[in-house]
Amino acid sequence: MQLAQHALYWWAYEAQANPHVQIIYADHDHLTVDGQRCAPVFKPDWSPYLLRSSHYIGHALALRLDVHPLATLVAELHQRDLHALWLRLSENLPDAAVRHIPAILLHCPAHHNMIAVASYAGVVAHLHRLGIQSQVEITRRGHCRIRYALPQSPPKVSIIIPTRDGLTYLQACIESLRQHSTYPNYDIVVVNNNSTDPATLAYLTALPTQGIRVLHYAQAFNYSAINNFAVEQVDGEVLCLLNNDTEVITPDWLEELIGHLLQPQVGVVGAKLLFSDGRVQHAGDAVGPGGCADHLHSKIARDDPGYQDRAILAQEYSAVTAACLVTWRDLYRRLGGLDAVHLAVAFNDVDYCLRVREAGYRVLWTPYAQLYHHESVSRGQDINPEQQARSKRESHWMRQRWRAIMHHDPFYNPNLNYNAPDFSMSHAPMVKRPWR
Repeated sequence: MQLAQHALYWWAYEAQANPHVQIIYADHDHLTVDGQRCAPVFKPDWSPYLLRSSHYIGHALALRLDVHPLATLVAELHQRDLHALWLRLSENLPDAAVRHIPAILLHCPAHHNMIAVASYAGVVAHLHRLGIQSQVEITRRGHCRIRYALPQSPPKVSIIIPTRDGLTYLQACIESLRQHSTYPNYDIVVVNNNSTDPATLAYLTALPTQGIRVLHYAQAFNYSAINNFAVEQVDGEVLCLLNNDTEVITPDWLEELIGHLLQPQVGVVGAKLLFSDGRVQHAGDAVGPGGCADHLHSKIARDDPGYQDRAILAQEYSAVTAACLVTWRDLYRRLGGLDAVHLAVAFNDVDYCLRVREAGYRVLWTPYAQLYHHESVSRGQDINPEQQARSKRESHWMRQRWRAIMHHDPFYNPNLNYNAPDFSMSHAPMVKRPWR
């Protein structure tokens, strides 16, 4: 392995400019046998949950030795398990103490394993030291899947499903919930927003006999207001916002989502959603790339690992879609719920997630909770002038409100394309060099 010519300078600059930082890591690439650089690895900013899944930080970082004594490091390094060492070093650190330099400061041999495999023993020991009850499994690509233990009495989840007609999809959604979900403590609340189809109305009338509540929201369609209205009438500790055009695939989807939500300072967890044909519809959201906010890894195959295997790893993101997300009810209410004034239809979920992060909580995404999402069947597309004007207003409001993150989503490297969140390399990387 070789350090880049300017690596030590850049690390030293960052350490001096940020005295509170204890760990600094950077991007890397690979060298062919004839010395040609190839296969760059552009990493996200600090994500302790991604580090539990994968050794994504890599094989070089800078440490403050006054905080991490050299003797301790040498003892750990004798184990030749860098992933375990990085996990130990990061424990109990505030996020601000870890800094990522979005530049290639290390060149690894081309034959070096390009998949950031995990240390099973290191992850197990890390979770044990933190007192986190869980089961750890090694995936077929060498990463770690963590199944976080649920308490003996898991929190009640209120699943809120707004709908307007669309009986075929609504019925399939509810049947999949009831037939496939194995979580022991949930209720279903359907919010009817001006349905007119007789068959749909008859179905809604019959739902209470099956133990499913039906609320009626008679105002004009406003996705944010509909959900806020429902939240005030449910009693679950946890909310699950769910579109009526979804269907459960993995029976333990709620166990997976709630297991992550129960971890310290987690405020939102989102699921992996698939189109009807099995391709990925949603695997986390990027904020900024594409102009405002958009889904990552959209339209890749269901089991495609994606960029640096991130389509198959539990990790943090700036936002996830409310087509299926869970969050704490008290947190939702404390933050004012979805923004029904500025974001009646679009981006309200992204805005909520960003406010959750602004309040000091994490937003996670897991690939192990999977549902089909037929995507906005009830609402339809924005095709008339009024809808298009509303969409333009909402995206403009988002770009103004979240201007800073639009220029640097911490989980989408600035060396990557910002015209679309496709993980391709940018022709104009948004990286500031310290010598400019």
